[in-house]
Amino acid sequence: MMKRKKVQKSYPTENKNTTSRLFAVQALFQMEAVGKSVKQIKKELKEKFQKEQFEESTLIKPNYNLCEKIIEGASFNQRVIDKTINKAFDNDWNLKTIDPTLRAILRAASSEIIQNRTPVKVVISQFIEITKSFYPSGKEHSLINGLLNKIQLDLKID
Repeated sequence: MMKRKKVQKSYPTENKNTTSRLFAVQALFQMEAVGKSVKQIKKELKEKFQKEQFEESTLIKPNYNLCEKIIEGASFNQRVIDKTINKAFDNDWNLKTIDPTLRAILRAASSEIIQNRTPVKVVISQFIEITKSFYPSGKEHSLINGLLNKIQLDLKID
């Protein structure tokens, strides 16, 4: 009788990273909404990621390191990020006047843009898709696209 080999599931990197970015947005939202610290969020994320590794799941396994870097970067650079985002608004809008989910998306994307590890076009594209998942029938993705393009120009990152 032949033994069956357990086949390791392979997930496309892009989907792993998209899922990681979504987790980062949710974590940043939670930090603001509930007042959790970076340390608390990282601990919860690590526990969640470890738990998912032991469970058989059809969900895409996120990249913990990417998620952690986005969250840490957003927290560590929040003043610079918030100032840059507010500067990108050309009107009466600012971070305080927009939806908290949009704030979390902009902070996460800006954090990743500042870290300059992934091509900016990829980062912007991914966060536009994440925005569409939260606002499927709205125009919020256009706002995010415009602001992130201004942010990357302001930060002089290509």
